[in-house]
Amino acid sequence: MASGALSHHARAGHTSVSFDKLEEAFGPSSLGILIVRDLPSQYLDLRRRLLSDASYLASLPSHVLGIHFSKPTTPLLVALIDLYARPQDSLSLPEARYLTGWSHGKETLKSGSYDTQKGSFYVNCDFHRGSDGPKPVNEAYWEYPELTASNVWPPEEMLPGFQHCFEDLCNLIIDVALLVARACDRYAMAKIEGYQSGYLERVVRTSTTTKARLLHYFPQQSHDRVDPSTAKEDPDRDENPLDTWCTTHIDHGCLTGLTAAVYVDESAHPPTTPSENSSSAPAPLPFLPSAPDPNSGLYIRSRTGAVTKVMIPTNCLGFQTGETLQLITGGKFQAVPHFVRAGGSVDGGQVARNTLAVFTQPGV
Repeated sequence: MASGALSHHARAGHTSVSFDKLEEAFGPSSLGILIVRDLPSQYLDLRRRLLSDASYLASLPSHVLGIHFSKPTTPLLVALIDLYARPQDSLSLPEARYLTGWSHGKETLKSGSYDTQKGSFYVNCDFHRGSDGPKPVNEAYWEYPELTASNVWPPEEMLPGFQHCFEDLCNLIIDVALLVARACDRYAMAKIEGYQSGYLERVVRTSTTTKARLLHYFPQQSHDRVDPSTAKEDPDRDENPLDTWCTTHIDHGCLTGLTAAVYVDESAHPPTTPSENSSSAPAPLPFLPSAPDPNSGLYIRSRTGAVTKVMIPTNCLGFQTGETLQLITGGKFQAVPHFVRAGGSVDGGQVARNTLAVFTQPGV
């Protein structure tokens, strides 16, 4: 666990975390992350199943996932090809700007090239509010379909139980986020003049646009890997040679809930989905006990520019601050830049990294 990452009990709605601890986790000199333990008993099983399913999902046939691009092209060409050439039942949704459903090779990096290092499956979490139908959307925001589009799911016969497991885990994470928000509200009421009682908890609870992102980082090819002995971290450079799996960024929402990532050797355990005649979910893939390269994983850049690797324990959740929380608290809690660094394989294996992020944010 990184220095500055803290523990907070989630059992039975317990939210007695001290103001000092909140400042150490989220304050101006912090790493911007709080570690939450004592989670509901079903958490570990849901995490194991969904993060295993991330590898199965990424191996579904291209006619199910949709088209992806391994070579640079223009955003307009990507959109036109997807609109006119993608299969009708594809999980890729250009009309939602690829921010609902499957996205691979659609998002651009700082260099302008398309990101093929990872695949993402985005889900709008309005189901947490008990809504099964279309979201009630303010007419002023109709041009933001990435926030309001209905979810799409893999065919049940291809990935049995995926939707239910995904929704159950997201509901659990949002419930814990509400407890963290409640603790933040207590702090803000005491420290910020004019702060509205229960404001952050209300934002998280009533949002229609909380977004989940299931991430599958594809195994790195040998020519894509960075040698940690020669790579240098330079805060003044536009290109960070260490952020090889996910470039340096800050989150835009309130609180981002993170599971501990898993590593899967897909050469030893290929993620082959069940046959069409099978009604049972695929067996969970074995996870490696740790990343084969100890340098791979999530990193946070502190306010001083120091780079720290963050370890979220398997039985815990991490919550990071976003720009919206920074605005809500007048800078008392601050968002921090972070990135994901790839690592090498072991004994010729092809190691993928899977994780889930849930971005709680204000509704529209």
